[in-house]
Amino acid sequence: MTKARVLLDKTLDISERFRVELKVFEVVASQKHPEGVKARYALIDVVRQVPRLVVDNHAPFSFHAHANLPEAPEDRKELKVQDYLEALDHFWKLVTEVLRHEN
Repeated sequence: MTKARVLLDKTLDISERFRVELKVFEVVASQKHPEGVKARYALIDVVRQVPRLVVDNHAPFSFHAHANLPEAPEDRKELKVQDYLEALDHFWKLVTEVLRHEN
């Protein structure tokens, strides 16, 4: 089995309350990750110690957002994106929306 190659691994404190974790790995294309990447972008509420928003990709959903966290972790919204970079752009737009509603 080959080791996944790290394409992105960053943690950013964006305010006193929120941290962003960005992780992307190049993996062998498979049924679970047909794009050949495994991505997870998360907005973490460090005060409550829970994720508020997650964008990830896996079968059968491809790239999707969990925007109603932590209340409804099973809620998913499919993202119409071509790759992990477009998904990252979309993630930042969703982060902006969450932050606007928190202030």
